[in-house]
Amino acid sequence: MAALMSQPGCVVLAPETIEAVFSGRELSPEEQARYASHPEVARNLLENIPRMEPIAWMIAHQNRPTSVESDIADREMADLRLGADLLQVAIAFDDLIRKGRSRVEAANQLMKQYRHVDQKVLFSLVELDPEKEDEQSQKCGIEKLSVGMVLAEDVYAKTGALVVTKGQEVTFTLILKLKSLQLMGAITGFVTVTIAKESEVSKAAAVR
Repeated sequence: MAALMSQPGCVVLAPETIEAVFSGRELSPEEQARYASHPEVARNLLENIPRMEPIAWMIAHQNRPTSVESDIADREMADLRLGADLLQVAIAFDDLIRKGRSRVEAANQLMKQYRHVDQKVLFSLVELDPEKEDEQSQKCGIEKLSVGMVLAEDVYAKTGALVVTKGQEVTFTLILKLKSLQLMGAITGFVTVTIAKESEVSKAAAVR
């Protein structure tokens, strides 16, 4: 739940800042300061909702080293601290992937960067989703997209606006969205997806 609700504070950010974050571009000091404030915005939105207080706390600490926070010294807060650490590491991991690191490279970098986090959390990044030699990226026509594929590249409108970030799994809803944008002429008819090399269905769908 904390992961699903970790980004609503981004509503206060300019579209250009959000696009820069998700494309892995460097932020200006002003943009970085505004971006760093979004977890606290989300906390303010959620903490007054019944039973959402723990989720709000974890979201607020998604960019902080929770092991040195005075307000989580009580042992009863251990679960919240672990949740915040998991969220922080997952967001940092996604950020490195967007910037072009491989999954193993990203995990190794985070092991050095987040020494205060339980190393089992960091090892799980490799164990959960290791480098897969049985996958490859290919161009695929939007009309041939299948649920379960994963976008290997960002999808941009012809105007340059970011439509969908890479790494997102293709869902029925996303297919409908892309088809609609294609019909309006807002995007091209192809996207790059990650598919299993041995999947005959995927091979048939992919555009070579």
